[in-house]
Amino acid sequence: MSHDDFELSRRKALAALGTIGVASAGAGLGTSAYFSDQETFQNNQLTAGTLDMKVDWEEHYHDGSDDEFSAGDGEIDWTMEEPGTPSDYYSFPVGAPDADKSVWVNQTDSPGDGDASSRDLFMDNTSLEAYPDSDDDGVQDSFDQADVCSDTDILADAPDDMDPTSAGSGRTENDDTYDSDGQEVLPLINLQDVKPGDFGEVTFSFHLCTNPGYVWMNGANVQAAENGHTEPEAEDTDEAGSSDETAVGRGEIQNAEIELLDEIQTAFWYDDNCNNLVDGDAREAGEDPCVQLVLDASSSMSGDRNADAISGAKTLAEEIINAGGKVGVTFFSTDDDDATVQQSVGSADATDVSATQGVIDGLPATGGSTAIGEGILAADDDLQNCENGEQPIQIVVTDGQNNTGTAPSTAADNVTGSDTDDYTDEIFAVGTGGATEGSLLDFARPSDDDHTYLTAGSETFEDVLTELGGEIVSAEQVFATMSLRDALLELTDGNGIPLDGDLSTNFDELTGDDDAEARDCFPGNSTKCIGFSWWLPVDHANEIQSDSVQFDLGFYTEQCRHNDGSGMNNEEVDA
Repeated sequence: MSHDDFELSRRKALAALGTIGVASAGAGLGTSAYFSDQETFQNNQLTAGTLDMKVDWEEHYHDGSDDEFSAGDGEIDWTMEEPGTPSDYYSFPVGAPDADKSVWVNQTDSPGDGDASSRDLFMDNTSLEAYPDSDDDGVQDSFDQADVCSDTDILADAPDDMDPTSAGSGRTENDDTYDSDGQEVLPLINLQDVKPGDFGEVTFSFHLCTNPGYVWMNGANVQAAENGHTEPEAEDTDEAGSSDETAVGRGEIQNAEIELLDEIQTAFWYDDNCNNLVDGDAREAGEDPCVQLVLDASSSMSGDRNADAISGAKTLAEEIINAGGKVGVTFFSTDDDDATVQQSVGSADATDVSATQGVIDGLPATGGSTAIGEGILAADDDLQNCENGEQPIQIVVTDGQNNTGTAPSTAADNVTGSDTDDYTDEIFAVGTGGATEGSLLDFARPSDDDHTYLTAGSETFEDVLTELGGEIVSAEQVFATMSLRDALLELTDGNGIPLDGDLSTNFDELTGDDDAEARDCFPGNSTKCIGFSWWLPVDHANEIQSDSVQFDLGFYTEQCRHNDGSGMNNEEVDA
């Protein structure tokens, strides 16, 4: 897609807590962006590169109050029993297993004055706080992706801007963010009076400006307390903590006898479309990608552009194959202005990373005209070798516009139409140089921004192909579920929970002994979203009645260059 034209909606959890270079977050939610080339500062400037991370979010809390189900003068369509047509409803809590689902909200209707569904209205009604939120309504402001890394009026510096009353802060100011006495900035997650069936979530987006980075999600300012014992709580046989017990920090949380830590359950997920939900944009289970890389071999691709395309295509092929997919390779604009399949998706080599990368290494840049349409047709013929249940995909990479052979739009229509011999369901168009958004949209299928990737600014083929790889191989997936106590222990262990740049590696793999080898970098100039949800199941006892927990969430990032993802810069730094 064209990153300059990507406008984020108000709930696509995205805009700005950032630090540049070496920094650390103090009180409140923040980010740490560590520059790890082991270079030094000169005149307050990094001498060997920069790493810049920005973060924003929107948080929701359901407590069952009547206003959550309002649709103007009417009511939204919801139920606490599984509906007769579950596919028409979204089930909450987000990320919870079926046994813990407690609220179903219609996602296909329009009960209010506009087009918003009951689900969308429920999300707005339960919005608690956001960043940025200029009108303090708890719902995130809209902003343009192109401004994220450049406009300091949108972006904030941690930790000062976590105070919603400070000049320039974009954080919502309400009773959940600033205490009633106006004396204390409150943590992001603030669970003081949780009832059975309550649930909530917060979805963050983080933006890596400039260089690629490894990313961890972490926690800070963790506190829990018993806050005395009510009579039912004291008499509950599961009550173990003393009435005045408090726990501050990881060490005390680990051993605290504060029952709310174990009763509350949590989930983490990669949120591809940044809408605070785990929803239907994911590929179906078992629908592995069966991909033809359709690569421009014309003479205009010579030099650095050819090397960049080869490097990016090799990275993309590795992502797809390691995620269980297949990769074939087609070159177009070869010497006779035609296209040839270099590797079939039906061959054994299509699942061999080394063999496929070897084929890609042979991409020439000596051809004549640019025959994009011929490349699409040749690749489609080979995609007939995809097996049932696999998802046929073309990824067409070019530095120009078609000027010979079958028109790309005609070729794309031929292979994505309704004929019984059609096999290609999707065509992703990736361009640089003479390619334009319009020329890419001409053959992308569906013909939309989600299927067009045009390099912008300092971006390279490798940057956009790495981002596309995350879209191809990932599904919106819950990658971890655990008790709140276990979640806080993981989030406060070292750098926190390591995240995977291709959004496909599960939590157990990432937190094992080989986590550095299991994960990929997040590409530079990219935006990714991570969701965190919590819920208190309805079948708990009285032992949690007066308990409370509060904590902040944030991110740590480390530049990929010269690092291996193991977290080499762990030492604390001063201001």
